[in-house]
Amino acid sequence: MNHFAPLADRDSILGMLSQISILGGVSDSQMERIFRRLEIASFRNGEAVFEKGSEPTHIYIVKSGKLELVVTDEENAVLKRKELDPGECFGEASLMSMQRHSASVIALEDSEVIGISRHSLISLQHEDLALFALLMMNIARELARRLKFTDDVIQHYLRTLNH
Repeated sequence: MNHFAPLADRDSILGMLSQISILGGVSDSQMERIFRRLEIASFRNGEAVFEKGSEPTHIYIVKSGKLELVVTDEENAVLKRKELDPGECFGEASLMSMQRHSASVIALEDSEVIGISRHSLISLQHEDLALFALLMMNIARELARRLKFTDDVIQHYLRTLNH
């Protein structure tokens, strides 16, 4: 199991963080508060960031490398694969819904992942409710975009079946 460590490389990370959708609208001073809560972990090629069925602990952002999100059915047949590149965020749906991960995320090459833990989010709620609310709204927007995309795919599939 890989362990997260405090993130120290402030200058190279802040520019990337400003491009992440769940951090949209965050001021410089708020970004500093978030940065202090961030952690980093390294994963070797083939190593799991998390596995389907595991308890969610963090919201993740790919810092470097390439990861793959893998959705499987009950028999472990692969239903969907999605590559995750630097700057992409994942794990927020499980953390927010307080449900076990519905997919696995595996490193396709040596990679670094930035995370903010559930514990850090809860402490942020008590320290800065406005920032916490902004993050929750941004996460809800991102999840709504993904839901809309999934809805569009299902509608397209159903139209194809009916013709």
